[in-house]
Amino acid sequence: MVAILSESPCSDEKKPVDAVCPVDGTKFTGYEVSSNRWGGQDSDFCVHAFKTTPMELWIWVCPTCHFAGRPGDFKAKLSDEEKKSLAAELKPAVEIKKGAKQTDVSGHVKYDLVAQVARLRNGPPEQRGLAWLHAGWCARQQGAVNFEDFIEWDKLGETYGLDQIPMKLGLKKNRTEFDLEAVKKVEKDIEAKKYERGPNRILSRYLAAYLNRKHGENVEALRWLDEVDKLKGENSVVDDGAAKMRASIDLERSYQKKALDAYVEAIDSKKLGKRAAAETAYVIAELFRRLGQADSAASWYQTAIDTSETDDLKKLAGDQKAKLPK
Repeated sequence: MVAILSESPCSDEKKPVDAVCPVDGTKFTGYEVSSNRWGGQDSDFCVHAFKTTPMELWIWVCPTCHFAGRPGDFKAKLSDEEKKSLAAELKPAVEIKKGAKQTDVSGHVKYDLVAQVARLRNGPPEQRGLAWLHAGWCARQQGAVNFEDFIEWDKLGETYGLDQIPMKLGLKKNRTEFDLEAVKKVEKDIEAKKYERGPNRILSRYLAAYLNRKHGENVEALRWLDEVDKLKGENSVVDDGAAKMRASIDLERSYQKKALDAYVEAIDSKKLGKRAAAETAYVIAELFRRLGQADSAASWYQTAIDTSETDDLKKLAGDQKAKLPK
């Protein structure tokens, strides 16, 4: 406990590592990241650190040929045919400048390249699904636009206990659940017309969008962004944040759709073990729910319930199914 309390709850340890691309021999600096998980775990298993986004650095990408993977993948022995195919066909979603640092490349671009590598190396579809799922998570974590050094914003967050550090909140408390409970309080206060004047009129609505967006509850995030848009022009900082948040939702959903197709392909292949198939069915349900397709989500939640061998997954799927709109 002493060791934990002596560390900053806001930081991750980032160790530079010399790396060599197995495709073209490019030398670059990657990072080994030791991160906290105090920012919560979403119901689709997306894990958040507290105030940082370390998953952007979990993947390395060659700044020359764009081969991407986890550190261990850079020690892989590739055939000449694989090297030729990878060097010729990898296409980053956003241009990567030659010699770019790992911190210069967005996480979603890295994970999309991981999915491309899996396809070119004839990996199973669930590998692509996982990579695209992670690409969406990167868009999620970058898309919840926070306002640094905005006094009114900080004070509003304090009203709902959002300023609490992990030690004060309790390390066993799921921060995601805490944030989503806070959303309900914000919504009640807005409905009670607590925030009808001053900067909190738009900030309160943005806060409801922000907390939902932070955890990928994008149906609700979009609903509140529509409310923010009705007040467009009241605060340019909020207007810019809302526009970026909306764009990030489109980006996350594009990767969610790719992940969905890959995971359904994995189920249809009949090659997954029973446990993996049930877990995949649950993730498919979550993807449908987050895309706003409740009927399809309900069907896949039920599949997860019917096929799971673990009580924990049955309960999780049941709880999520019960939250769907009737």
